[in-house]
Amino acid sequence: MSSPMPPTAGMPRDALHQEQIIQAAIALLDEGGIESLTMRRLGSRLGITAAALYWHIKSRHELLLLAADTVWGQTPLPALDGLEWRPALLAMADNLRSMLLRHPWLLAAMTIQPLDGPARDRHDEHLLAVCEASGLTRRDAEQAAQSVVTFAIGAALADTPRPYVSFGLQSLLDGVEARLVART
Repeated sequence: MSSPMPPTAGMPRDALHQEQIIQAAIALLDEGGIESLTMRRLGSRLGITAAALYWHIKSRHELLLLAADTVWGQTPLPALDGLEWRPALLAMADNLRSMLLRHPWLLAAMTIQPLDGPARDRHDEHLLAVCEASGLTRRDAEQAAQSVVTFAIGAALADTPRPYVSFGLQSLLDGVEARLVART
């Protein structure tokens, strides 16, 4: 039996961390889109072989999930203490739109496959909590949250200028507020 070959000639396997790989993948994705993310290109960027990446990341799909979760995790969430729901929803929608404009590959990737992870789940639960803080029922809060996300994604896809996005979101929230008033 032969001894295993070292993972790279340059960087020992233990010297590379998953976070470095993810950040390099995000940089590649930001520069060239989803098509630019190959294990060979990523390995070259990190100074290692593509095969060495598999010691840290199981597949390109897993790498894409980790990259997506990392960017979702960087999206600011408003504090829930003393929360005013309308400004919080506007901020969350704007933060989501801004994140998607900074990382347009994520829009393309989301159309190909689900990219749910812990950070995306945390974002969605936080958004739901903001909607529930308005006084909406759970069902209405879920629908409002989904509407805000859909609007933000659509605005990012269209690269809609901020004043139009703000007007559209204000109009959407006017409808949510009218629903609340009608219930009381």
